[in-house]
Order: sequence, then structure tokens, then C-alpha cells
Amino acid sequence: MWKKITAVTMICILCVFFSFRITDAAEVSGTKQDVTDYKQISALISDTWDDDYFEKMVITPGTDTMEKDGEQEQVSDTFDVSSSKAKSITKSEDVLDNYLDKQDGVYEVKENTDGDLEVTAPYQTKRLIVESDQVKDTCGASEVYVNEMDHETILQYDSEEKTEEAFQQLSRIYSSCYPDKVVSVEESTMGLPLSQGGENGQGTYSWGSAYMGLNELKKQAASNGYTRRVTVAVVDTGINTSNVLFAGRKVSSQSYNFFGNNRNVKDTYGHGTHVSGIIADATPANVELLVLRVSNNEGKSSLLTIKTALQYAVSKNADVVNLSMGFIDVNASLYDYLDSTIDKAYNRGIPICCAAGNGEGGSKGVDVRYCYPACYSKTIAVSAINYSRRLAYYSNRGSAIDFTAPGSDIVSAYYKGNFAKSSGTSMAAPHITAAIAYLKMMQSNLSVDGIYRELKLYCGDLGSKGKDSYYGWGCPIMTNLFQRGISHKRYIVIFRTTLKSVSNVKKGIKVSWKKAYGADSYYVYRRKNKGSWKKVAVVSSSKDFYIDKKVKQGKKYSYKVRAYNGGVFGGFSSVKKAYFLKPLKEVKVRRNTKRKAKVFWKKRTYTTTYQVQYATNARFKKAKKVSVSRKNGSLITKQLKKKVYYFRVRYSYKKAGVKSWSGWSEIRKIRIR
Repeated sequence: MWKKITAVTMICILCVFFSFRITDAAEVSGTKQDVTDYKQISALISDTWDDDYFEKMVITPGTDTMEKDGEQEQVSDTFDVSSSKAKSITKSEDVLDNYLDKQDGVYEVKENTDGDLEVTAPYQTKRLIVESDQVKDTCGASEVYVNEMDHETILQYDSEEKTEEAFQQLSRIYSSCYPDKVVSVEESTMGLPLSQGGENGQGTYSWGSAYMGLNELKKQAASNGYTRRVTVAVVDTGINTSNVLFAGRKVSSQSYNFFGNNRNVKDTYGHGTHVSGIIADATPANVELLVLRVSNNEGKSSLLTIKTALQYAVSKNADVVNLSMGFIDVNASLYDYLDSTIDKAYNRGIPICCAAGNGEGGSKGVDVRYCYPACYSKTIAVSAINYSRRLAYYSNRGSAIDFTAPGSDIVSAYYKGNFAKSSGTSMAAPHITAAIAYLKMMQSNLSVDGIYRELKLYCGDLGSKGKDSYYGWGCPIMTNLFQRGISHKRYIVIFRTTLKSVSNVKKGIKVSWKKAYGADSYYVYRRKNKGSWKKVAVVSSSKDFYIDKKVKQGKKYSYKVRAYNGGVFGGFSSVKKAYFLKPLKEVKVRRNTKRKAKVFWKKRTYTTTYQVQYATNARFKKAKKVSVSRKNGSLITKQLKKKVYYFRVRYSYKKAGVKSWSGWSEIRKIRIR
């Protein structure tokens, strides 16, 4: 994508007005603060954002204009090309200074294949993200935010120069250290607003929905019994719900503006409304939109903002995520900042549909491996076709393309209330997202692999046979989905069951677990001493415990559990062990002298220690616990108040590292006078 230019140019970093002192990297850092939820991170983003942030500027030597994120702007001088490009950059430094209107900055300049100079500011957010919550030397950060839940540290600096210096040091220590890169909404060609929606006569406004058969599924869903609510998370610029496409459509109350740190997700840019309109147009009203606004009024965002929104979508159990954002960079394949969150979504059965990206400035598309996160293997990368069913000229392509969908001249909601035609892979991705919504409507726990296989089954092959670099597997034509049904029913998401505890109760050993997503039953397995494992129970998904009553006093039992659904088992839980110990029966209590009580019981052979618990209430709230040696069979309490007291006793046994407590004895009570 890039070609080498002079060494001077390649290392050229334009530094403007050094108004801040670059301090030693070991200077004392700011106070560490814990961030534990999306609101705190959103507050950090909104408090530090600068409207001058940009993703890329393109300078054509010999002109007096530059393109800033796709917008042409005139400057006060001409970029001189009378000498070498390296010298022209130096002579243009003052022009850049005035144009950027910044007091300090660090810029990188590269030459693209057209001979234009591309200027980026990798440290403009003055923020680094380190994927570790144990960063000891923060290299002079003014603010330090530790996110233990996601094992990362967010470092804020006072200048771009300090940020760059810290990055050079920290990236040598931590393999996953990133500047918080500015990201733009995937550039689309938005046509003039239309006064009429241009419905195609087949129940949808988008010709793409009709081509893929989504309009037919929309008509048939309710009559076929597919009314389950499906939540589609749209990570974009927000939504304007005044358009007729959103009439009767539920926008989730959990929608959030991560850029403004509030619940106002109104779209002031237009991209998100158009994308959401395509999904609403192609699906029935039981498909709910979880709108996650991640951009400012110019469609700018950052990696941290997008990651926070993706984490939020996963935490809210979205069924599918549409992400028509990303960036094109020659080093895109080296980025993996979003990978851990995408992996989490993948493991939960939440597919992330990504626009493959468009060629910049109206040019031909490039290889999708330069577009992140569409290039990541666990996203679904979607290219765009035009009305002639050929690859759109602007669409990125390459071996990482998974599917294609209509993307050119797509009619959808305009953010000011009417309709608009727009073209781009941003318009193609939501068509695939809508198709996935139907699959989730039919089988909610279908895994990402299962979804992928289903889409492949319905694909019309548009290019060379099989998967190709233009269309992937092709464009899914879903018209007969409800008649054919889900083919790959075994590809469902079942989490490994977490075994919480194995403990003695009155009638046996109670095995408790945390419910697994996607389970319709649980299989409980037991091993006695060192014997073989045997299935002892199949428990309904409505329960999270099983009481094993076929146990004998003093014997050791091991347990493990796994979830089951439709012929598919989840992984086994960890193993927990316990000795079965019957509760004490011969427990008595009587008043002793001086407002004391004596508790006594018949000693047991299987005993390491006894424990007496007493309180002034039968729930044993704020109870006192007293340990008693295995040699004793009684306890005399300290002086008590003149109240009714409740007592119970249990005992423990430990052998070969396994310690078990019996269940509590029956409660005894006595009034102290």
C-alpha cells in the first residue's frame, strides 16, 4: 500500500511550538484512579476530547489545498514542490502550523502510491492504553486510570511529545501498548436527501433487502411464530427516530452515548441513522435497536470509545453487533486492541459485522487486511455490491472478506427526517446484520460458527467458485429460511458450567453451580473415592443445584457438572470434593449459672473440630461462632443477656487436603433469665 520515499521524509515528524517541557520518563506520575464501569471511561473520553482531532490529512504537493478526513480545505500558502519532497515538507511546516491551529503536536508523514503526502497525528489524544493493570512506571502520566476488570491501564499525558516518549518506553516493556487512535465513521457517499422514501413495492425501501429476501422474512416472521425479541447493537453515530422507518420500533432504554457520557443518542451526523434504518427496514418490530453512539458531531471516535461500547454490548447480551467503523492503515494487521473484546463476543455467540471499508477519496478499494477491525478473523467482514450484483468499485476486497451484500444506492433514513441514498460498505454490513437477526430469532443460542455456516448455505456465488477475494462466500439469499429452518443446530453456544460449591446438607451433599448460557439441562457426574465417574442426575435448566442423597457417612465424593442443549454438551466444570457428614442429632442446651448456657452433644468419630453458633434470632443474623476441640463434647458460653437464644452445632473432617463441614444440627433454643 505504501512505497518507500527518502529516509528524511520517512522519519519526518513535524513538531510545532514546543510550549511544554519534555520531562524525564521517570517523573512522578499522577494519582491512580480505579475505573470500574463504562460511565467512568465515557467521562474520561468526553472530558479530554478535542474537536481538532483528525484521522488523516492528504497533501498534494504544488497545491494550496489539503484534504482532512475527506473534506477539502484551502490553506494560506502553496506546498512548494520546486525542490525535493523532503524539502517541500520542511518549507510547508509553517503552513501546517497555521492550518492545524495547535500549540504543540507530533505528526507523521508518509507518501502514498499517488505521490500525495499523508499526515497523521498518532498521539493527538495524549492517551496511551496498556493491556495490563500492573503498570509500575507510567512514564510521567498526569492521570492514571486502572481498569482491573479488563486488565488495562489508561494513561493521560500533558502533551503529545510526552505521550510519544512514554510510548517508546512502554512499548518495549508491554507488547500490547497503544496510542488511543482517532477513528472515523467508515466513509460513505451520501446522496442528496430524498423527499420520498422510494419504497420498491416489495415492502422495503432498500433494494438490497428485497434482493436478499429479507422483505419476505419480515412479512412471514410473526405468522411462523418467530416473535422472540432480538437485540441488534448499532455502534455508530446515533439515531434520529423521527423517520417513518422507526415507527413502532423499540430503541432500547439501555442505549448509550459513550462520547457524551449520557443517554442522549440523537444523531447529528447522519451515518448511524442511515445504518439503523437499513436494519429496521429489513426486519420486523421484534428486532430491537441498542443504539451505542461513539462519535462526535463530525463522526470521529477513538479505539477506547469503540472498545467500551463493544464491551457494553456484550454485557447487555446483544444478539448481533453492527460496526461500520474502523481505520485503514498499512499496519492494521498489527493492531489487536479490540481483539480481546471481540473474542469475548465470539465466545458468547455474538457476531460482529464489520464494513470492509471503502477506498479513500472515491478511489478503488484496497485489501481489507489494511482495515481494522474488519481484518480480524473473528469479525464478519462484508464487502459491497452494486445493483448489477458486481463488486462496487469503492469496496475493499481481499482474502479476509467473508460475505458481500448490497451497498450502492441504498435508500434509508436521513437523520433530518426524510430519506437519502447512500453508498458504501457501511450500507452492506447492516444487510448481513439483519440476516443474522433472523437466525437469532429462530435459535437464540446459535454460535458465531453456526451463524457463519448458515449464511454460507444461503449464499449465491457471485465470483469464482467458492470463497473469493471480492465476494467472500457470496451474498446470502434468505427467502426460504423459515421453510428450510436452521441446518446446523449443533453449533450453539454453551458456556462451561462453573461449579460454585459442594456442601453437606441435612439429607445429603448439595452440588451448586452457576447457570451456563444456552443450557436446557445439566448433567451431574460423581466419583466415589477413586472410582470411575458416573452420571447421577440430569437437572432442568431452571435449577442450579442438585442434592445427592445416595451417600454414606465418612465417604469421599467428587463432583463435576456440564451443560447440555440439543445433543451438544458444554465443557466440564472444575471438580469439587466433599466427605459426607451427617448432621449431629443429640444436641442439647440448658441454662447454667450466672446467665450462661451449656451446649453438649454426642461426639462423632469423623471429626476434626466442632463449631457452635448462637444468636438471638432464628436466622442467626450477627451470630457468634465458637470452635471446640474434637476431644470435647460440650461448650459453656460467656455471660449472656436476658433474652431467648438459638443454638446449633456442626463438625468438620479433613483428610488428604479435603475439608468438609457437616450440615447444621437442628436448632435448640433457651431463654436466659
